[in-house]
Amino acid sequence: QAFAAALLDAGQGTAPPPSFAGAAALERFSLYRGNLAATWSRTLAHAYPVVLALVGEAYFGGLARAYGRQYRSDSADLNQFGARFADFLATFPHAAALPYLPDMARLEWALHLAHYAPDAQGVPPEALAALGPEQLEARRFTLHPACTLLASGWQVHALWLAHQEGEGQGVFPQQLQLASHALVCRPHWKAQAQALDEAAYAALLALRQGHTFGAALDAAFELDPAFDLGGHLRQWLAQAVLTDMSPG
Repeated sequence: QAFAAALLDAGQGTAPPPSFAGAAALERFSLYRGNLAATWSRTLAHAYPVVLALVGEAYFGGLARAYGRQYRSDSADLNQFGARFADFLATFPHAAALPYLPDMARLEWALHLAHYAPDAQGVPPEALAALGPEQLEARRFTLHPACTLLASGWQVHALWLAHQEGEGQGVFPQQLQLASHALVCRPHWKAQAQALDEAAYAALLALRQGHTFGAALDAAFELDPAFDLGGHLRQWLAQAVLTDMSPG
């Protein structure tokens, strides 16, 4: 307990435990502190590369140290260490100047979880083709375990996309404070984030909440009378977003 208390001391002023006796004790113990901080930073950087790019290495290292001291790891799996990073950013006073940062962290954590999520078979298109309109509307669907829906008051997905390789790389949103929606999924075992319009988000959210397909359509068409049901449905089936079809 004395070792842990000294190791996690934010001011790094706590003396080493008695077992670290001798003239070089403080220097030796500082190596443990440095290794712990480096582990926190490397672990979070693996899950939050865009947050790292947005704030820079030095600032990110400070965030990692503050987070590690506030949220002690409760799992032997380092992949779980950053689970509360977005909540930390939302309340950390020194991150208040970057109000979009917590939502960026939520998007990146969803991608992180999608990578490790279990697999599930998507609904085959022929299964839907065999249903009449009323039968389809009465069905309920489960979203793939890798899927996460995100809503933000900021253009988080566009900002994330600007940091990815491809056509959108380096194309930053002109106006950052605009509402946006995104879907994280894992087609063909590769986690990805896709922009959603408000109607598609509403439809998928209704399905996630256990509503019927008909109720999901009502939610979408209420927001957008021209909602492209066929186009969205083909995309969701191709990406295995919809699983476990069941009667209403």
